[in-house]
Amino acid sequence: MLDIGVTLKRYRDKHGYTQQYAANVIGISRVAYRKWENNEVDFAISQLAKIAELYEVSINEIISQSDFKRKKIISDKEKGHQYY
Repeated sequence: MLDIGVTLKRYRDKHGYTQQYAANVIGISRVAYRKWENNEVDFAISQLAKIAELYEVSINEIISQSDFKRKKIISDKEKGHQYY
């Protein structure tokens, strides 16, 4: 999962935009934008293109400044041997 929230917040702060303004330009709700900054949801590449346009950077720049979070793999022992 791409940890892009910190990068989005950094760009938004640099431009002096509110979450509401950024959300309006991208065409989503403020709550949805907040969830992006908090890495609570994923988003479509088309939305990433709108973000790049808003902040006047390339998609590659946004991605390169963001980290990838690795999901923790939980062993069967940690799950308590619950089988699904």
